[in-house]
Amino acid sequence: MSKRSKDMKNAPEAKGVTTVANHPKPIGLFLCERILRDVLRLDAISCINIHNQMAVQAFPAIVPLVFAYSEVTGSTDEFTYQFKFLDKQGQTLAVSNVQKVAPLPSKSMTHKLIGAFQGLIFQEDGGYQLVLSLDGEDVGSMTFQVVHVPAEVTV
Repeated sequence: MSKRSKDMKNAPEAKGVTTVANHPKPIGLFLCERILRDVLRLDAISCINIHNQMAVQAFPAIVPLVFAYSEVTGSTDEFTYQFKFLDKQGQTLAVSNVQKVAPLPSKSMTHKLIGAFQGLIFQEDGGYQLVLSLDGEDVGSMTFQVVHVPAEVTV
């Protein structure tokens, strides 16, 4: 258990303070090409071209724009989130901006979290990690495979 978790477990509950007991938990984590959010119903999200791998013909491979999306359990308290990409050695390649999330009126609702990465560069093939952090603590991840596929030669 992390120091933060121990401290929060022993802290008195107060409205507006996220504790371990009511901290949101990840339901799903995705990478996609585009995210559409309904302007009238903010809980209506469409993820276009969801993927967990990318085939490239040469390195370095540059991805102009990719979106991270996660849905987490509802929280009646405010919290922050951030997405980050890690290379095979666990070094940070890119991070999204830290975003503040407003409380929901009910824990039965879910939060929709969106992050964007522009100009993401992969230097070699292999597994990279997309990580979701809530209030500065890593709570979920997914593997994103970058695969080298030689260009087809036509005669």
